[in-house]
Amino acid sequence: MKLVDFTQDESLNRLRDRMGTDQFGQFELFDPELHLSWQDKQNLAKDWISINANRLHAGHEHALYFKNCPVVAKVGSELHFALCDDLKKQISQGLLADLPITTGTDKLSEAKTCPYCLHAVAYEGFDVYRHRHQEYNDKILKSFNLVKYLQERWI
Repeated sequence: MKLVDFTQDESLNRLRDRMGTDQFGQFELFDPELHLSWQDKQNLAKDWISINANRLHAGHEHALYFKNCPVVAKVGSELHFALCDDLKKQISQGLLADLPITTGTDKLSEAKTCPYCLHAVAYEGFDVYRHRHQEYNDKILKSFNLVKYLQERWI
């Protein structure tokens, strides 16, 4: 009896690539401390959810993450999509205990984007600390579309 070598099956290898695994039999058990549940994902997509600010962390490309999910946080009139210097400072100084977060891009039109977040992700050479490039920075801030940026990275 000849056994099938599934490591050579093209459709299974494509599926494995789409899943983002480089090994066979690799999987990650669900841990509610580390992973969002289906219900959590639904709630975040629909509305702003308040969480303890210390539960946020930097993920892929300095993006702002809650558990295993990229999120956007709202602080006053600014939206944060990265764990930027401004957000880290406010959290470490105890100025932010709870913070509203969302994944719903339809909720993002009401506030401006934090320039420190653009710096954190090095968006098109934006540098919030170099004031001699202020004209360039102003142009970037005016043209930056947070929803479009997130849709390109989250999907």
